[in-house]
Order: sequence, then C-alpha cells, then structure tokens
Amino acid sequence: MKRYIATLLLLAICASTQAREVFPLNEGWRFFFKSENSSDNARHVTLPHTWDTDTGGTGYFLETTANYQNDMYIPAEWATKRLFVKFYGVQSVADVFVNGYYVGGHKGGGTAFALEITDKIRFGSDNALLVVVSNNYCDDVLPTSTDMNLYGGIYREAELILTEKTAVSPLYLGSDGILVHQNSVGDERVEGEAEIHLVTGGENSCVLTLDITAPDGSRVFSKRQKTRIDGKPVTIPFSVDAPQLWSPANPALYRVSVSIGDATVTDSVAVPHGLPQHRSHPGGRLCGQRQPHPDTRRNALPRQRHLGRRTHRARL
Repeated sequence: MKRYIATLLLLAICASTQAREVFPLNEGWRFFFKSENSSDNARHVTLPHTWDTDTGGTGYFLETTANYQNDMYIPAEWATKRLFVKFYGVQSVADVFVNGYYVGGHKGGGTAFALEITDKIRFGSDNALLVVVSNNYCDDVLPTSTDMNLYGGIYREAELILTEKTAVSPLYLGSDGILVHQNSVGDERVEGEAEIHLVTGGENSCVLTLDITAPDGSRVFSKRQKTRIDGKPVTIPFSVDAPQLWSPANPALYRVSVSIGDATVTDSVAVPHGLPQHRSHPGGRLCGQRQPHPDTRRNALPRQRHLGRRTHRARL
C-alpha cells in the first residue's frame, strides 16, 4: 500500500503528455485516533472514510480527533513544477502537514479546499502527508446548531495536482479557479464573463484562451488574449447566441475551458456550466416549471435514530 501512490505517479509520467496532472489520493491511508498516541496500530483505510460508521448499532456518535497518514514518492523531475493537495470534504476541521511542516488548515466539512505543498516537498524521495481531523463541536465552525450528525473523517475524495509555475489557481475557495457569471440570459443570447484566478512563478503576463463548448460538442465561443498577472483575477467577457438554456427538464451543460500558453499550452482547466434563465414565479416554479417542494424533515436516517444518536455522544 505504501508504494501505491509512487507507482501511480511514475506510470503517469510515462503515459501522459498533459501539462497539468491530477492524481487520486484515496489509497494507502493509515488511520488512528489521537488518543492512541502512536501509529503502531494504525488501520489501513481508503477514502472516502469516516470513523462514525455505525448507523444503527450502539447508537454512540463519536466526537474526537484522528490522524490520517500517507506516503508519497515525488520524482526529482517535478522540481520545476508546483504541487497542491485538494480535499473535497473533511468533517469538520482539518490541519495538513507535509514532512512535519504545517502547510495549512480548513474549517467546515461542506466545502472543498486546496493547499500548495511545493516548498515542503523533498523531490526524488518519499514524503509524509499527515491530516489531523476533528469533528468536535466548535462555536466558530458551521453548523453550530443542527440535528444532523457530523461524521468525522476525510469523507470525500482527495487528489494531488501537478502544474507548471504559472497555472489556473486551485487555491481559490476550493474551486477550479474559473467562475462563470451570467449578466443577461435570453432565448436569443446569453452574455456573461469568466472570472479566472491564476498563480504564477514570477511571470508578469501570459496568454489566456477562453473556449465555450455547447452540449453537442460544438464550439460556440473562443477568445484569446495576452493578460497581465498582478494578483487579481482576470475577467474575460463572453456571449453565446441561440443558447440551450438549462432547466430541470433539459439540464444542458456547456463546457467552459481556460488554457495558458501561446505556441504551447502549459495549463488547461475546464468546468461544466448550465445557462438557466432565472425567473420569479408564484407557486413553486423554477425556470418556468412547477417543482415539487422537498420534505425538509427528511434526512439520511430516520428522525428517531438521529435523535437517539445525538443524545449519546462519546468523546475521546
């Protein structure tokens, strides 16, 4: 298990020609509670993982702190690149360490986050990744009042992101670095702008290309421009004629992609995006269509089971 990630990364180097590489970090984790004081009896787990897996047995809901450890071999050839780790959900507070050095943290289990680890990496060697996770109650972490159990752990997937020095940023609020804003939406035309966040290794400009692809695969917009890199997001306006508007009955998705580079593309990121026409309708209508009201009283577990578990909390 320890060498799983090393093998995966080396194979990817040989097989892939893309400037940006994304590798899953779901295998090879060793898990143990902080109260154990040692990893000698760590359990091997695969993400997604939670330490509160008993949904109907003892009725005890564990609020505590635990450690997740993993080893990564990082090739020496990557010394000119940038490395990020991204977690799509950690419940509820995470602190991340690489080779014993603190690289950052995150509060809130409902949102993704990414951290850059480049300057803590030993290239051409094994590297130790540690994530300390707590689901203890905190008055500064939402939700502060709920009947929903906050199952502790890295309960969504994780990944390692490899980029060139100048790249679309993985660091902005857990996003892919591309935000799409619609300014006007109609049956004949959609106008908006793409907000692009960048990280740079010292360059003060780059060439950006924005492409928008329709659900049928045809390109409906393309713009290329030289952009100044000054720490602020770059905004590129766009328009789409005769759009396929998103609705519950027809959830059409466009593909919005951004690439960096002139003669050679050094980074590329794409995100899906629907083009809904927001209208206000009485009687529970969305995009002009009546929608059933969800039963907000329902949850993943029957109410009586939730109440039973919430009244039996165990702390370590």
